[in-house]
Amino acid sequence: MEPLLQIDNLEITFGRGKDASRAVDGVSFCVWPGEVLGVVGESGSGKSVTALSVMGLLSRQGRVTGGKILFQGKDLLTMTPETLDTLRGVEIGMIFQDIMYSLNPVLTIGKQMTEGMRRHLRMDAAAASARAVELLTRTGIRDAAQVMKKYPHQLSGGMRQRVMIAMALACRPKLLIADEPTTALDVTIQMQIMQLLRGLQRETGMAILLITHDLGIVAELADRAVVMYAGQCVEEAPVHELLTDPAHAYTRALMQAVPGLHDSREKRLYSIPGRVPELYGDIRGCRFAERCAYAADCAYKNDAAMRQIAGKHYSRCDLRGEATLLG
Repeated sequence: MEPLLQIDNLEITFGRGKDASRAVDGVSFCVWPGEVLGVVGESGSGKSVTALSVMGLLSRQGRVTGGKILFQGKDLLTMTPETLDTLRGVEIGMIFQDIMYSLNPVLTIGKQMTEGMRRHLRMDAAAASARAVELLTRTGIRDAAQVMKKYPHQLSGGMRQRVMIAMALACRPKLLIADEPTTALDVTIQMQIMQLLRGLQRETGMAILLITHDLGIVAELADRAVVMYAGQCVEEAPVHELLTDPAHAYTRALMQAVPGLHDSREKRLYSIPGRVPELYGDIRGCRFAERCAYAADCAYKNDAAMRQIAGKHYSRCDLRGEATLLG
């Protein structure tokens, strides 16, 4: 069995000439049919840019300058825009990050829901409307027929997110890219959305590429996880192994920054010092070294190549067995 999606040594650059800056540098991972792959990391690590490159939706300032993106064995980067259009929304669906601006404010929900089905699935208006109502109902929206007549500003954030999920699933994609699907939603709605995505994934058998900065969502939804930092993949492993035995210092730091349900009131919340570097193309060795509590004694500081450290577990360093960071 071959991967559904395979990203191989991807490089993405913004700007040109002396102003050029590489935002994604040598990223490689794959998504297998039917699995949920979580991609986690702080803002600025390259997660969303990688997802947009799969859809061919980079801004005019950005371009892919190296690597391959294979979907069912075919390189998306060599396809014409017309051929790519036959895949977007049909074979590959996407839930965009900012729900407040992802829906057209001057078109009704019904118009936006049925447009893709009528174009790609050749449905007539009645059939497309019936399927739209069915999808909205399955995502938990009550009185879906009335919601079809409304405009985005008339819906709550949670309802808009459900509409986006329904739209992404309208043409029965084999791969769903969910970019921060619970951003700006309260905790109870977040849980509902996560349960909805997992239920739909199990029901339809589609694969999900889940982009998030929330390790809790990864633990809830994903089968495997990739951790990104400063434009690189720094660790990859099955979710349980990643969360119980992380190898990379950055993964460990991310986990330390998550508050525990049973933490005492006196415990100080740990935060990773510093920030993700904006210009990291000239950094040699480990890009996390300046923020890392282990850097002084780390054997991987100057040689941060991705290594197989155990089974399906890969990392750019190996700190397993080291003492836990203190908050």
